[in-house]
Amino acid sequence: MQAWILLLALLPAAALAQPKKVLYVTHSAGFVHDCLPLSQQVLRDIAARAGGLDVTATNDLSALNDLRDYSAIAFFTSGELELSATQKEGLLAFVRNGGGFLGFHSATDTLYGWPEYGDLIGARFDGHPWVQSVRIDVEDPAHPATRHLAPSFTITDEIYQFREFSRDKVRVLMTLDTGSVDPHAAGVNRTDNDFALAWVRPYGNGRMFYTALGHFEDTWRDPRFQQMVEQSLLWITQQIGGEPEPRPMARPALATGGIGNAATMQPPMTIAPGSFVSIFGTQLTSGATMAADIRTASHRLAGTRVSMNGSTIPVIYASPGQINVLAPLDLQPRVCSGQPCVEITVDVPRSDPIIVNATVAPATPGIFTTTIQGTTAVLWATGLGTVRPAGGLQETIARPAVSVNGHEATVFFSGLAPGWPGLYQVNVSIPQGVGEPYNFTLTVP
Repeated sequence: MQAWILLLALLPAAALAQPKKVLYVTHSAGFVHDCLPLSQQVLRDIAARAGGLDVTATNDLSALNDLRDYSAIAFFTSGELELSATQKEGLLAFVRNGGGFLGFHSATDTLYGWPEYGDLIGARFDGHPWVQSVRIDVEDPAHPATRHLAPSFTITDEIYQFREFSRDKVRVLMTLDTGSVDPHAAGVNRTDNDFALAWVRPYGNGRMFYTALGHFEDTWRDPRFQQMVEQSLLWITQQIGGEPEPRPMARPALATGGIGNAATMQPPMTIAPGSFVSIFGTQLTSGATMAADIRTASHRLAGTRVSMNGSTIPVIYASPGQINVLAPLDLQPRVCSGQPCVEITVDVPRSDPIIVNATVAPATPGIFTTTIQGTTAVLWATGLGTVRPAGGLQETIARPAVSVNGHEATVFFSGLAPGWPGLYQVNVSIPQGVGEPYNFTLTVP
């Protein structure tokens, strides 16, 4: 007996812990998805790989009669499931008392006659206007289920829209990048461009996770999707942390003179076509901070969207205090008090948008940095204005003037850096007799 006690004492706690049991229900009372058998195997494989999980897959609704052995329930169901009143109350009580619930894809296209279920999962299916490759933006990069997907990713799936959806009830993790689809396609019902595709919420002492993805077998084979599922299972069984609460209502505000060239902010409240623009203020996102590759920038980052004259523009960086965006090269200004201007809108989830006018100038030059090799300097800048094709490059229409320590330098190229929208390079010859340290001045006539 003492030997057994000693052995147990030597075993790590993880070895003694029982895996959290998950009941995966795939009953189809409506459309039957071809991917269901594969999804069952994928969940079993995920459980075996992750450790701490044990998945039981079934399409038998009688499995919901007794949930005492389970830590979480997952639904990939459709249609009006024939659940008894006892089963319904048992499911809700199970989650309220600390159990987890996970919904895949058509789990929002089921149990329409049970209002409490709609409240649990957070929305109702309202059609799928797009079945195609789409880009999806991660709104919450801190959550373990979506951290590996940030800031965005591309996938082919059947994309849902929802009704009875409110950000007041759920914490949105992922949304559709509407720049990757036709927002006016047949069947589109939402008018706010807010197409959430994954969210979480607390339910009593339990946790709920839903993802609209999962229609195709290829989605279930996708390692990125599998990692999201693994993390969501660990999260709903409360083996890992992650904030479930809806984000608080944001009240964004713009700083005085808080829009300008991203390199210099000069002149304030003035932008040039094709330039990087910084926007400063408070609560400019609902809490998250994210950065994107400028070559594949998202139209929504950390949940925030920016538009100029009503057209959504790429967001390169977003935080509560600062947003960096790329103004269109073909920006068509309006006229405000006799001056060219642009209406800038900053749209933060769960808030009224900021709408402000900024002046449009042909150029607002600003230098980010310089690189020097011998007697040649390259100025990396923004705000140099419109460009035209020139031998495979994009050359600025207006040739800038550059001085080094007060001496005029010869400019032998000025245009967009190849492959880098918004970033200009100006190549100059350093005047003879000018020594370090160099002070460069860049102006556009």
